Amino acid sequence: MRMEKITTGISYGTSGAGALYWMKQLLDGFSPEQWAAIGVLGSLLFAFLTFLTNLYFRHREYKRRCKEEPQDE
Repeated sequence: MRMEKITTGISYGTSGAGALYWMKQLLDGFSPEQWAAIGVLGSLLFAFLTFLTNLYFRHREYKRRCKEEPQDE
């Protein structure tokens, strides 16, 4: 086994362990009630972002249709 593969494995292992430790600290830092509030606020944020995305694509579709249709004067 080459030294490069060993050091790469050790590097990935320590990075993964650090990420798991950070995640555990994050999860332990909030109470269940706080996590529920975070979930509600996160859901509202994603709903609003979905609304804005839908609005953007509907506006693009409207502009495309206006270009395609002949103007009656």
